[in-house]
Amino acid sequence: MAVLAASGHAMAADEHMLAWDNFALRVLNVIIFIGIIWYAAGALIRKFFVGHREAVAREMAELERLKKEAAEHLADVEHRVAGVEQECEKLLADGRAQAESLKAAILADAERQAALILEQARRSAEQEGKSESDAIRAGLADEIVKAMEQGLLKRLGSAEHQKLIDKSLTKVVLQ
Repeated sequence: MAVLAASGHAMAADEHMLAWDNFALRVLNVIIFIGIIWYAAGALIRKFFVGHREAVAREMAELERLKKEAAEHLADVEHRVAGVEQECEKLLADGRAQAESLKAAILADAERQAALILEQARRSAEQEGKSESDAIRAGLADEIVKAMEQGLLKRLGSAEHQKLIDKSLTKVVLQ
């Protein structure tokens, strides 16, 4: 029984112990597998990592160059925007100045036209007044002539009247 108990204890101990020999074989298997892969594809793997490193370096340099170009482009755009803003301000100022000068010219032209209209109205009123006074004078002259004619006819006889007309006609014809 002691042998059986000892062998049972040994079996029980084997179950709880680590299998170092199995673990060592597995590690050796992985090392051999990695070695075979390294031997077969090591050059390609090195080339990949070296090429990848160079590609990353090139890409970083390209990105840095693009960053500098973008910064220069940004500065140029900001400069142009500032120039455009200044040009807009200048155009607005020029537009305001032109509008003011146009306004002044329009007002001056309107004042000149108003003065011409007033002058024309004054002349028209003067001409109307003159024509009215001429009409009144002509009317008065006709009335005076009629009154004088009637007065002369009353004072002069028909023979004297004819003699006066002949005398006046000879004066007019001789002159």
